[in-house]
Amino acid sequence: MIRSKSRLAYHKVYFPSRCSEDRPSIKTNLTLFVVRTSKSDQKPANSSKNRGGGSLALLLSLGLGQQAYAVTLVENLSESNDGIGSTNFNFWPGSSFTTGSSSYNLQSATLLFQQLTASPNLFVRLYSNSSGTPGTLITSFTNPASITTSLANNTFTLATPYTLAANTTYWLVSGVSDNVGNYQWGYTTSYAKTGLPGWTIGNGYVDSNNQGGSWTSFPTDGPYQFSLEGTENSPPPTSVPEPGSVVALLGLGGLGLASSLKKRK
Repeated sequence: MIRSKSRLAYHKVYFPSRCSEDRPSIKTNLTLFVVRTSKSDQKPANSSKNRGGGSLALLLSLGLGQQAYAVTLVENLSESNDGIGSTNFNFWPGSSFTTGSSSYNLQSATLLFQQLTASPNLFVRLYSNSSGTPGTLITSFTNPASITTSLANNTFTLATPYTLAANTTYWLVSGVSDNVGNYQWGYTTSYAKTGLPGWTIGNGYVDSNNQGGSWTSFPTDGPYQFSLEGTENSPPPTSVPEPGSVVALLGLGGLGLASSLKKRK
């Protein structure tokens, strides 16, 4: 079915199975730490004088290195597609999601989406929640270089990841700020979703026919289809090693050197 300005009027449209595309792959970001050593530490690898500095560099890299993994936070793209809703100047649709008990950095949103008429003024935005409808605009996503002309997964990215608070409801909204563009967003009547523990997608949707001035809510009529990708908001190291700790590490390097010298006698 096609969602138009009013939920009361429907035109039945039958769709083939939802277009399947590769899901976002897991990405790994590694932090590289470079430790400057003294000239004596820049000896060939077989030099006994080099071993203390090498041990220190290894210990520092093990203690300070961090990894950040991109994961799917929540999604309902794997559910059956039951229809489409318009996205244009006079119809801004949106669906809600609620975070789990941990804070995550939102990096991108993938929508089951298609283009009918192109416009540079298409947008996908993140809003806060206000009594069950979109509240304050938080941030806007960057559109992909092109939108598919058939219903498929299209990924919108954030230039700067946004930190989503734990146990908080947000809204994902699409729209066009001119009278030219016309797009469609797929929806499902399934309430099922997949994601991290505690993360959910609302069972319905909202729409606005006055550019976000007011919203009409349909809380049980099935959400739009999307996925959210991001990384865990892990705090950075609380402090650099204290001077005493550095001395201790140097001491460990010295013990390694002393041990090596004893073996050579």
